[in-house]
Amino acid sequence: MKIDFSEYRKKVMGCWLGKAVGGTLGGPVEGICKPMSLTFYDPVPEEMMPNDDLDLQVVWLETLLRKGLPVNRKTLSEAWIEHIHMYWDEYGASIRNISQGIYPSASGYFDNGFTAGMGAAIRTEIWACLAPGDPALAVRLATEDACVDHAEEGVYATLFIAAIESAAFVESNRDKLIETGLSFIPSSCRVAKAVKDTIKWWHRKKNLHKVREILIEKHANQNWTDVAINMAFIILGWYAGGNDFNEILCSTVNCGHDADCTAATIGSILGIINPSSIGEKWLKPIGRDLILSPNIVGMHHRKNLDEFSEQITRLSCDVLKYYSSETSFGGAGETNYLRTPLNNNYTSITDIENNEALISTSPFPMVLEYPECIALKPEENKEFSVKIQNPFNKNIKIKLHVSVPDGWTLNNLDFNFVLGKSSLKKCYFKVKAPASDTIRAYRNPIDFTIEAAGLKWTVSAGLPMSIPWLCKRTGKVPEKCPGFSRKDKLKIIEAAGHFANIPDGPCVFTTDVKTPFDIIYRIVVQSNRETKIWIDGDLKNLHKGLFRVPALHRSEETQKDIALSRGWHRFTIALGNGKGGQLFTGIGYPGSWKWTENIEYRQPILK
Repeated sequence: MKIDFSEYRKKVMGCWLGKAVGGTLGGPVEGICKPMSLTFYDPVPEEMMPNDDLDLQVVWLETLLRKGLPVNRKTLSEAWIEHIHMYWDEYGASIRNISQGIYPSASGYFDNGFTAGMGAAIRTEIWACLAPGDPALAVRLATEDACVDHAEEGVYATLFIAAIESAAFVESNRDKLIETGLSFIPSSCRVAKAVKDTIKWWHRKKNLHKVREILIEKHANQNWTDVAINMAFIILGWYAGGNDFNEILCSTVNCGHDADCTAATIGSILGIINPSSIGEKWLKPIGRDLILSPNIVGMHHRKNLDEFSEQITRLSCDVLKYYSSETSFGGAGETNYLRTPLNNNYTSITDIENNEALISTSPFPMVLEYPECIALKPEENKEFSVKIQNPFNKNIKIKLHVSVPDGWTLNNLDFNFVLGKSSLKKCYFKVKAPASDTIRAYRNPIDFTIEAAGLKWTVSAGLPMSIPWLCKRTGKVPEKCPGFSRKDKLKIIEAAGHFANIPDGPCVFTTDVKTPFDIIYRIVVQSNRETKIWIDGDLKNLHKGLFRVPALHRSEETQKDIALSRGWHRFTIALGNGKGGQLFTGIGYPGSWKWTENIEYRQPILK
């Protein structure tokens, strides 16, 4: 398929202008979960409102220009640590995982209460613009991005939008575009069901507010950034607004919830389909300066959207050629925007599951496969594997040595093999975690030392260990902090991360936590029932267990800012009567909203 390069450039510019307009319109009302009646900016801005929807894509562009192709999840995860100081929701969970050596895809899947958040679906435009008219390629690139901080529904929403935006470069029919998006995600997933319900109810009711109420009832939950309801609102606004940019944009934003993201996304789609549909009244107040959030650091970005768009259009020529896309440009001229990629065969190892992590891309791509739950319990002996790919056109003799920290054990330390040209080898080994009385260090490195072609180097990853809780049943929630002794009938609960399963009925949990600094921490404790929290015997918080969004910055009555000295502290949590559910306990910094990745735990020492 050949696309006229001059028309493509206009559509790319329309994409980013639509993104900026929608994000600026929706930014002031983000998180409002009731119907609204906006018809224009309120307040009217003097410049584009900075927004993570665009910020992250500026980071991705600089990363690609520096590191070259192919697009890969490991390089993007490194850019998170280097450039992005945004720690809310899925961003914070994945950054905590990456800091502990848990790389994507596992970084987006493990211990993440926001796998279905909007954070990746809002940053798809760069992948669509780099793969215009090739939705399969846009989906492939977007997958590398989304899996860093999402899994399943959050990834599906990303692929849905990326496919629509890519196809919009060559197709303008709304229904065909939506069908294209749906074709890349499971028909049984929540995102697909929400989209199909929206279309069904729109055709029956033809009323924005009535359809919105039906969708809220069926697809919304306490997390207003959940992808299912927000994908539904994007589609609802698209239908309700007819063919008018103003009406579609305002219909979308007035549905509420993650309104800056939904408006920015539909603005991008409309800007690609018809750049001239964005009226001057929307463009004049925001200008074209590229305004980034202060949380984005170490960047060397272009000063305005025009230059940013021009970089992307030139880079697209390299991307389409590198991935052998059927899309090509007419009138683009000769371009060579990127340095020569290191791993021309890397793309054959990108089918990486949720419990796997891309731990190296050069000189040999390597993928570590964890057990399904990823975290190991004390003395648990689980099978791991590491896949090593030879990207070179010759056989290579390899020596591989695996090592783990003291207290951990391996059943197979050394592997010697010849890796055929362009082939892949999978090495299996078992890892046994230390005993239950071991301090749960925040980072447990597993090191792979490789010798090949006269070189020797080490690739490292993390071995997460479960968080220990002691639990006992009670008749009711106690007034005072209950003690624990060896005489109690105790159940040991090893939680694979910050979410612990709760038994039926009233009960009390306890664990020991080591904090590294003398500062104020934000403690978030959530469950599905009455909850009471003591630290070192002092009552710190209590609530009814009605709110369950495990975020550091919007956890309402379930959060408390508490000054703690460095060292060990006893956390005791009493839970009222209820059936099952999960206990979430998180510790972070109130100023930055960052989870403390260097917190350590131990099973309480009892008398």
